[in-house]
Parts: sequence; C-alpha cells; structure tokens
Amino acid sequence: MLDDSVGVVAVALDLVQEYDGDMSYPMAIETALGRTDKPIVVLTNLSSAVDQAQADHLRDLGVPVLEGTRSGLRAIGQLLADAEPWRERSGRPVDQARQRRWSQALADGEEIDALALIADYGIEVAAERLVGSVDDAVAAAAELGYPVVLKTAADDVRHKVDVDGVHLDLTDADAVREAYEDLAGRLGKQVTVQRQATSGIELALGIVRDPLLGPLVVVAAGGTLVELLGQRAVALPPIDILAAAELIDRLAISPLLHGFRNRPGVDLGAVHQAVTAMSDLARELGDQIAAVDVNPLIATPNGAVAVDALILPRSEAPGPRGA
Repeated sequence: MLDDSVGVVAVALDLVQEYDGDMSYPMAIETALGRTDKPIVVLTNLSSAVDQAQADHLRDLGVPVLEGTRSGLRAIGQLLADAEPWRERSGRPVDQARQRRWSQALADGEEIDALALIADYGIEVAAERLVGSVDDAVAAAAELGYPVVLKTAADDVRHKVDVDGVHLDLTDADAVREAYEDLAGRLGKQVTVQRQATSGIELALGIVRDPLLGPLVVVAAGGTLVELLGQRAVALPPIDILAAAELIDRLAISPLLHGFRNRPGVDLGAVHQAVTAMSDLARELGDQIAAVDVNPLIATPNGAVAVDALILPRSEAPGPRGA
C-alpha cells in the first residue's frame, strides 16, 4: 500500500534477469506510478545481478534504480534530508461525556441513529422525521417544508439506492402520498421524510477498520461518483484542520471544491470540520465500530450537510474479505 504521508516511496526488490519473461516487478512499479504523485525509487540489493534492460526501462519512466543497498540508502537519505519535515498532528481533546454516552449505547446493542451520531460530533445533518403512515408523511413534509425526500427506513436495508428506496424532489402532498405508498408497499411502512438539501458537490466520508492499523478516516467523491472515480484518500487519526485540507486536496474533484470556471467554490471550512469530526469519532469510538459511511455529504458555498449515513458496529462486522 502506498502511503501518501511520506515524501518518497522507496521499493526494495531484486531486479535480476528473469529467463521466463516475468515482468511482474516493472509492471508493479508502473502501476504504482499511476497511483501517487510522490517520487518512486527502486533500490536493488544485488547490484551485480541487475537486469539492465529492466533497469533502463524504469529509468526511462523517470524511476531511479539504485544499485546496492549501502549506496542506495545513502542516496535516499540525501533526498529526504531536503524534504519537508514531518509535522505532528494535534487532534482535539477527547470529549469523555460524549464518548461514554455512545460507547454505552453501542455496548448495550442499541439501534444507533447514524445521523444523530454524526450530528453529535458536529456534522450538520438534514432535518428529518420518521413516519409510519401516509398521513404522518404528509404532515411531516408540511412541517419540514418542500421539497422533501422520502427514504425507506426498513431495518434490513442498508443501501437504499440499491433497492430503489429513495424518492427525490417531492414538491407537494400528492407526490408525498404516491412516494410513501410505493415505499410502504415494497419495503415496509417505516419511512423517513427529510428536507431536501440544496444541490452541491457530493462527498463521502467514512471510517474503515484496518486489522493492523485500526480505524482509518476515508474521504472520497460522493454519490455515484464513488464507483465512477474509484478514488479515496485515507489517513490515520488524529486529523487536524491542516491535515483535513491536505486529505481533501488529494481528491480528483478537489478543483471543483475550490471553484472551477464559473462555478463557485464550496465552504471548505465546513468540509474540513466534517473530516476532523470523523477523526474525533474514530478516536473515541473506533474500538467499537467496524465502519461508518456518510454519503453523500453535500458541500455548497454555504456549508456541508450530511443527508444519509450508515454505522456498522464491530459486532456486526462481516469477515475479513467483506471488511
């Protein structure tokens, strides 16, 4: 795994001649070049047995091939001596009362309202009401204000879009009735009515648990762009505001967030605060959580609002492959 927090990616391998035509090592280096903007250096331990054809190919790609452990490490040391010094991250103090409150709820096996959880950590969420009848849905929509969104609240549905469990842009009572009846008929009577957030740039925030490193904070393009772009930035907590900004700026959609052509930039301060809130959550509850998924977090010039979230306690975690 490439770690974008370091200044250079060094790969140690024995670049010896392969008589069976195996090009696995050079191909792996080429793949790595496409995944990071950090300089990549290949260090070979067996300088006298280097396949010069493969070494020349890597050098043509801009990858230095250093022959010999001693001289190679000295060269990398000289490079890192001029690199930007490592900056220690200072996370916010643990809120012990908040930690105890949610930790107890998780330990007791309570059903956790994921949006309520992240709201308690300082992420703005869209106002919503849980209803169980068509009349309640219409009343909730009038209270929240149109337009609204209706989403299934069935316990066994985690990814609502996959089951056509979301109705958007409902602007009057008739539209709400029709949407509720569709969801109730297919997925159950429990439905969430939510005030529709202003359109903006969709992001995804989350926590994933690495078996060796523990909880990690993940940011990505949100909505359908998660699958389309397939790019994520990952960091170990604690994450301060500066680290959050660096994490967001790694994403391919970062230019859109800053403002692109005639489109205004978003409230980056609110986005960065949401990332640090996820870091706080990971530090305080990471031992009890397998995953958190906030998608989408809609960023606009006026803030960043979460409209959907999912939490997976560790007791519900799938096996290593699924995790």
